[in-house]
Amino acid sequence: MARLKPIVFFAVVGAAALFLVLRKPVSPIVNVGDPAPDFAIKDETGKEVKLSDYRGSVVFLNFWFTTCAPCKAEMPDMELVNRVFKDRKFKMLPVSVDTNFDDVKKFYGELKLTTMPMFLDPGKQLATRYNVRVFPETYIIDGNGIVLKHYPGPLPRSTAAYMAALEEYVKKEESPASASQ
Repeated sequence: MARLKPIVFFAVVGAAALFLVLRKPVSPIVNVGDPAPDFAIKDETGKEVKLSDYRGSVVFLNFWFTTCAPCKAEMPDMELVNRVFKDRKFKMLPVSVDTNFDDVKKFYGELKLTTMPMFLDPGKQLATRYNVRVFPETYIIDGNGIVLKHYPGPLPRSTAAYMAALEEYVKKEESPASASQ
């Protein structure tokens, strides 16, 4: 029995060390006020866009998937937001973590989503980079790439409240003072 104790001890210490070496590193949390991590992602046509391409515009970055009930519930509100702001200094980036565009296209068709672009993050690399833990999850990013708002979980049910906030953010980007920076 006395000989077994050191073996058990070293086995436990070795297993703990192996766990610490092999575990996946946890992505840092992206907080309000932080610079939003830049990324490149492709739309349904294969065109690559980068977050940094949208400097000077408010970016609505939303992570979701087709079988997520809260995601489905907020999509009509997101479509409305995109329609209201699409011709202004605003970009909607709905990023699905589904594995193919066919499922996303079917989902868009069922909900009659016609103005929103489609982006796919099938390996969840981007979602991991943003430390997404719940779906849907939304980041509002200003024209300088700074996170203004973070909504873990569904957007507030009061569309008017976040529409008013978005209006203020977009107006700020459209102001002459913002253009001269």
